[in-house]
Amino acid sequence: MKKLLTALVLVAPAAAFADPGHRGGHAPRHDDTVDISGYAGGSFLSIDDGVDKVDPNGSDVGVRAKVFLGSGLFLGGEYTYSDTETTFAGSKARYQVDEYRLGGGVLLPVSPYFKLGGYGHYVNQQVQLDFQGFGFQQEADGYDVGVLAQFDASRRLQAYGRVGYISLEPQDSNGNGSGSRLDGVDLLIGASYSLTRNLALFGEYRYTQLDDDSTSTDLSAVRGGVRLRF
Repeated sequence: MKKLLTALVLVAPAAAFADPGHRGGHAPRHDDTVDISGYAGGSFLSIDDGVDKVDPNGSDVGVRAKVFLGSGLFLGGEYTYSDTETTFAGSKARYQVDEYRLGGGVLLPVSPYFKLGGYGHYVNQQVQLDFQGFGFQQEADGYDVGVLAQFDASRRLQAYGRVGYISLEPQDSNGNGSGSRLDGVDLLIGASYSLTRNLALFGEYRYTQLDDDSTSTDLSAVRGGVRLRF
C-alpha cells in the first residue's frame, strides 16, 4: 500500500512546455519578449502496482513564464499546485503537490507556418499526502527533455504540441537520492486563439505514463488558461 501511495504522489501534473510562441505564420513582433500564462484544469490518474489500483481525480492551477532571447531561444519556468483525492482501502487519500520547472529550449521556423525545436528542464516536486490521519511528505527531482512543434493556422489560431521523456528520482529522509526512478513518455497537444495582439486564450490536453519496476501510472489532464505577451 505504501508503495502504491508513494507512486501516487510522484506523478503530479507535469508542466506543459510546448511553446505557443508568437502568433501566426507571419513575421512575429520582435518587441514581444515575455510570455506569461495562467491556467486551471482537471487531472485524471490511474495507478496500478499489480495488486491494487486507484483512480484519483482532482484539479490544479499554475503559472508559467517564458523570456525570448532571440534566434528562437527561450528560457522558461513554471509553478503548479495540485490538490487531488481518491478513496483507498475505504479511506480518503489526499495529496497536495508543489512543483516547479526551470529550463529552456529553442523553436525555429522550418516553413512560413511551421516551427520545430526542443526543450529541457530541471523538475522538482514537493508532496504532502494525508491518509488515515497520517501525513506523508516526499520530494523528488529530475529532468525532462523533448521536441516541440508549432503550426500557425492563421494570425489568430495556433496549434502546438510536444513529446518528451521525463525521469524523477524520489529523495530519502536525508535528502539523498533513493536510487529508484520513475520514467516515461510525456506528450501534450493544445490550441491557442488570440483575442488581441497581447492577449490569448488556450486549451491543452496532456498524457503522461510513468513506470518503475512494479508500478504503472497513467495521467491525463485537461486545462485552459489565459496568456499575456509583452
